[in-house]
This record gives sequence, C-alpha cells and structure tokens, in this order.
Amino acid sequence: EYKSYLRGMSTGNHSNVMSSLEGQVTTATSMSNVDIKSTGHVSKIWGISTELLVCEGGREPYRRVFVNRSMTLETIGYYGFDMDYTLAEYRTPYMEAETAKYALERLVEMGYPKELKKTEYIASFPVRGLVFDRKLGNFLKLDTHGLVLTGCIGTRKLSREEIRDDYPTKFCKLFEKHTDGDSRFLQLFDTLFDTPKIFVTSRVIDWLERSSQYVKQPDGYYDNTTSLELTYSTIWADVRQAFEMVHTRGPLHSNIMKHPDLFISRNELLPQFLDYLRNSGKKVFMLTNSPYSYTNTVMKYLIDDLTGKPWQEYFDYIIVRACKPAFFQQGTPFRHINKTTGVANIGVYKSDSMIKGEIYCGGNCDLFCQLTGAEGPDILYFGDHIYGDVVRSKKTNGWKTFLVVPELNRELDVWTRESELFEKHHRLEKQLGDYQNISTNSFPCDSHIDAIRKLDKDRKLVVDEIDNKYNPYFGSVFRKGGRLSSFANQMDKYADIYSSSITNLLNYSLAHQFWSPPRLLPHESTVGQELDI
Repeated sequence: EYKSYLRGMSTGNHSNVMSSLEGQVTTATSMSNVDIKSTGHVSKIWGISTELLVCEGGREPYRRVFVNRSMTLETIGYYGFDMDYTLAEYRTPYMEAETAKYALERLVEMGYPKELKKTEYIASFPVRGLVFDRKLGNFLKLDTHGLVLTGCIGTRKLSREEIRDDYPTKFCKLFEKHTDGDSRFLQLFDTLFDTPKIFVTSRVIDWLERSSQYVKQPDGYYDNTTSLELTYSTIWADVRQAFEMVHTRGPLHSNIMKHPDLFISRNELLPQFLDYLRNSGKKVFMLTNSPYSYTNTVMKYLIDDLTGKPWQEYFDYIIVRACKPAFFQQGTPFRHINKTTGVANIGVYKSDSMIKGEIYCGGNCDLFCQLTGAEGPDILYFGDHIYGDVVRSKKTNGWKTFLVVPELNRELDVWTRESELFEKHHRLEKQLGDYQNISTNSFPCDSHIDAIRKLDKDRKLVVDEIDNKYNPYFGSVFRKGGRLSSFANQMDKYADIYSSSITNLLNYSLAHQFWSPPRLLPHESTVGQELDI
C-alpha cells in the first residue's frame, strides 16, 4: 500500500499539488557527459521500484529538484543566489586542476620539493564531505554518527584493518579529547572549492611516504639529517596558506577574468530563469562572498554577453563581499560600492531601503531583511556551500534553502545504471536480517554463525564494488552501502530542496508544492498494521 501511495505521489496524482507544470522547459541542461535515460524497465533498488525513481511528472532525473522538506513556491517572495558554483557553474575538473597547480607552485616556493610541480591532477580522487585527521594524516569519509566509512593516507586507500587499528571504535568527531591529554582535530572539507585542497594535501603526503629522506612517525615525518619535522598538522597549515595565497594574491582570479570561457560553463537558461522569477513578481537578489570586480566580470560573461543587457538589471538587490557565514549572524559593516572603482565607499550605508542596480557589501541578515521587507520563511536561498550557504541561513534565520549539488548527475547515473548491483546488496541485507531474527529462545548453531559470516563477507564485497562505480577511493558522496555519509546527513537536515543546477527549477511552476513523503521510523516500517486504511 505504501509503494502504491508513493507511486501516486511521484506521478503527480495527489490533491496537494497546487498546479501543474507551467511553461515546461524542453531544453536539457548540460550533464557533464553523463547520460541518464528513462526506460520502461522496472526493477528494484534496495526494495524500491525504479518506476518511482526515474519519472516525476515526466521530468528526467537530471532535470529534477529533490525534496527533503515540503515547501510551496507560491509562498516564496524572495529568491537569493550565491555566485560561485551556483550562478556560475565552473568547468570541472579544469577549474580544480588549475587551482591545484597554482597551490603546488606556492608550496614549492615555500620549500617543498620541485617535483611536486609536475603532479597531474587526479579528478577521480577527491570528493567533498571528507575530513582530514591532522593527528594521523588520514582523509576520512564519516557516516551520520561520526563512524569511519572509508579513508586514505595520501592517495592510498586504507584497508579495513588499518582503519580498525587507527580508530579502534571507528568513531570520530571534529574535536576529540584523548586520555593522554593530546587532541585530534578533524578538518572538514565540505565545499567544491575544497576538492583541490584534498588532492594537494594527499600528494604532499604521497611524496613524504616515498621519500628516503624522511622517517615516518605516528603524527608525521622526521628528517634526521636536518632535524626537520613535518607533522600532518603542519602540512595542512602550509597547504591552507598556499591556497589562501592562490585565492587572494595569485594568478587564478586574474586568469578567470581574462578567459572566463575556459573556467566557466555558460548556462543559456540562466537569464531566462531570472526573468521568469522577476516577471512573476518575485524579488531576486545576489549574496556572494566574491569581490565586486570579480563578480562583475563573471556575471557579464554569464548574462551581458548572452542578452546584451546589464546583468544588474536581473537583480533587485546585490551584495558582494558578504562574509558568509558571518552575514547570517553578527555580520560586518554595510557599505555602498563605487561601481567605477569597485571599492567600498567610506562610512556605513544608512537608509531605509536598498536601491535597485546599486552594489553593496557586507551587512548582516537582520539588516537585509529590514531594508527589503523580507522575512525568513519568505526567502529561498540557492548555494553550494553546505555550511556557509545552507546550514547558517537555515539554523540562524529560518530561510528556505536550495543546495546546488553538481555531483548529483554522476551519482544518479550510477544509481540508475547499476540497479542490479543495488538489488543484490538489498538481497544480502535481507538475508542477513532473516538470520538475525532467530528466536531468542534458541542459541544460533555453528551453521547459522558460518552462514552469517559468509553473507556479511559477500555484502562487504558488493559494497566495495558499488563504491568503485562511484569513486575508486571514497565511493559515493552520499553513502557507503546502506549508511548515509555525514555530508548526506547535513544535506538532509538543512537543505529543503536540492538539485544539480538552479535552472532545473524552470521545470516547475512557481505555485508548485514540493512534497516530501512521510518518513517511517523502524517500528513503523517493519511492523504491519491491522487497520485497513
């Protein structure tokens, strides 16, 4: 009955949907060479019919917006956008490779070996949502409870035995006190800008692992000839400094501004989307941490060059150098930007409103709402940064949130293409569950114990095979087997809706109600009801 209920919801046959799709866009957005096709084939993934997964009101999976919490677009009066990886879709992996290249050059200038400059970027290695153990040097993917799912030292994958040795309880948290008085700090990498940092840090560790000059120690490496110690914490501090130099004083931003076509994928639906919102009576604003000169160049490439109209005309309010996530709390001084010089005017902007077409910087959420008349539940904010864009705006101010997840298309490709593999995993999980349901009045015999061990071994092999389909090092961004990752948990908790591109919202009416089916607790999903509903 529940599957029939879900099927009715997924095809739009329910009374709660306020209206059907208006002006459906037939132009497919770029899928980064990922091809997802909806077929008539019906199978099951983890017990769920793929009929429910491939079709939602006729929308292909890569064009859909997915729902964590029900919300009605009709009640949204303000649509806000981050710029980087949201309005501006950077070309992957070229953007990350160039960023890593410049960071490696900075590290060489700081004293690291020149051979690091020859390092080629491995696009299949880093995924966001990892943490770096600055005590033991491991990159880890954690589940929703902080348990280690998988990990690497450098770019070498850790075995299950190594993970057990390093983390006997398999439990980690961002700050963990040890009985010996030492501390383990876990550095979180949850943004798309973080993936080159993961790669560069790992390649430095790879070099130290191979070097005959350095002796490995529990918390890093030691050079006996020079009495030089490189701890994992020191390595990360150097890498972070190198990236700060790249983003503030390096050539990366200037190269993007000179050749935006090399770094940014122009989405031709973007002006149409912004027009769609404003012509429907919605207020549209930009809230970005990027400086005005960079923002102006990028937005001109995305909009002016396509439409011949100034990009500022597509927004009612524009705030640059917003200093998120501080913007959602105490904020910074609110200033007016001189569009000719790109520099903030002296003094703090004092007025009872913001002027359309003008550029502002800094400020905070309370002031923005005061000047525009917006309230938290009236605002839908689009961003890619799980903490800076989504968590803070949701927890502190109650904004509705749209998380941009460019990795989603690749994840959907594996999810739909490898249905037989997922079905095999589900079958093994079910068999394990059946063995565990042995009556408490009887002690399991040796044959049962052996069968459980064999099934568990087979299950782990299938989980590893599934992981390799996503990413040979860390698997899916969202899960390992049936366990959700910490990144997926954050997305589930704080992103009301999510999709691979903001323009996928063009496939929905602005009166559309996004509906999230009720989630069943274990006692509800495993215990039948005698009541005939």
